[in-house]
Amino acid sequence: WVRRQADIPLTSWDYGHHALVATVRCAEPHQAVARQIFTPAGPLAFLPLWQPDLCSIVWSLPAARAEALSACDDESFNRQLTAAFDARLGLCKVEGPRSAIPLTARYARDFARERLVLVGDAAHTIHPLAGQGVNLGLLDAAALAEQILQIQRAGGDIGLLANLRHYERWRKNEAAHMLAAMEGLKRLFSGAHPVKKLLRGVGLRAANLLTPVKDQLIRRAMGLDGELPALARADTPAKVAQP
Repeated sequence: WVRRQADIPLTSWDYGHHALVATVRCAEPHQAVARQIFTPAGPLAFLPLWQPDLCSIVWSLPAARAEALSACDDESFNRQLTAAFDARLGLCKVEGPRSAIPLTARYARDFARERLVLVGDAAHTIHPLAGQGVNLGLLDAAALAEQILQIQRAGGDIGLLANLRHYERWRKNEAAHMLAAMEGLKRLFSGAHPVKKLLRGVGLRAANLLTPVKDQLIRRAMGLDGELPALARADTPAKVAQP
């Protein structure tokens, strides 16, 4: 809403997929572990909730397939979901409504204007296949807090656009890199072409065997790579909190 009111233009493109979201109860406990598989139609994630057998699912699918699954009866949906997930958590039964949400990449031309700053989904949206949207948003907030503290310590005006330029350059760069990475992953993990399947298999096995590579991927997935705000670094939170 704020971005629209400020008339800030967007660069955007349609991923050609919908995210089918629902809450499901599984026959086997999730053990507080998030799981994701890559099906030929798109990635399917099971995210653990507060009850040991309750999960939130995010299933990226072509629009027509997502709409069909959101409209079919519960028994048919349960059967198709369990089969797609190879019954890793046993029989899955949907609880409550299902929704199919169009997936669109968005990147605001400006992250800052005079006395206005965009963070999170107001500034950028990405494909949910790696769960990085929330990390980007939290890092936006941490970077903005750091910038505001620095401006205040210098006796500056926190709403002045010139003082917010560093935040804008910093977070636009991080968001652009993540958008590009997610687009590449989406293309690599979509479809069942034999060459793609071979590349996926070899790449994942190599990443699992090469500890430095795996550690770097884990850090990136946790949002702990790149230029981090002080609030996101374990070694400096006390310094940032000082007035």
